[in-house]
Amino acid sequence: MKDIMLADTPVEQRAQILRDSCDQIVERSYTRKFDQEEINERRADLANVAIQKADLEQSLAEIRADYKGKIKPLEERIVKLRDELKAGGDWIKGDCFKFVDEEEKMVGFYSPEGYLLEQRPMTQDERQRNVFRAIRADKTGTDD
Repeated sequence: MKDIMLADTPVEQRAQILRDSCDQIVERSYTRKFDQEEINERRADLANVAIQKADLEQSLAEIRADYKGKIKPLEERIVKLRDELKAGGDWIKGDCFKFVDEEEKMVGFYSPEGYLLEQRPMTQDERQRNVFRAIRADKTGTDD
């Protein structure tokens, strides 16, 4: 079979001649070949659409970066609040008060509000008395 039927006949007349001389007319889908002018038009259209798409993607990236910058501090705040809620309070640094209980041989650390923060056994160095423990341990003198 030939690649092009009626190649010497003008394109406008081919369809009628083919219709008149065929065995059967069948409706089918097929790819119509472009001529060079149509190919050039499609390429120019493709270039324009690709440029428009690139511009929009760049705008989207800038908007996304802007929103990402606004969202990041909120995410950090969420993590901090979640950790504080999980711990039941916030983490601070400040003066705490250490008390040594010689009878129980324990050391306790208290917050300025008076809450026990930590309790542990005494170390060897803490077994030696200092002036404040001596005052707390001694009787007031009225108990004699």
